[in-house]
Amino acid sequence: MSLFKSKSLPKAIVATAVALVVSTSALAHDPKMHAEKDQMNCEKMQKHMDMMGKMDHSKMDMSDPAMKAMMANMGKMKQMYQKHCVTDKSDS
Repeated sequence: MSLFKSKSLPKAIVATAVALVVSTSALAHDPKMHAEKDQMNCEKMQKHMDMMGKMDHSKMDMSDPAMKAMMANMGKMKQMYQKHCVTDKSDS
């Protein structure tokens, strides 16, 4: 039996096309909807920075992939904290 003689092929093509259109269409909305949720919580970040400063790295296995990922994530958090929460008093 040939694929092109199958009755379910047109249905499959239509279903694939619909799925493709639905999955690639973006649902536009106002970015202000995220304004409150996306605000940096500097108090919470300060607590994380304090916790990271108190960690004893000598007890950590730095070759562990999970530890490497956590340390990379903490580095990104520190950069965000420095960028958004730490004020540079030398400019004034």
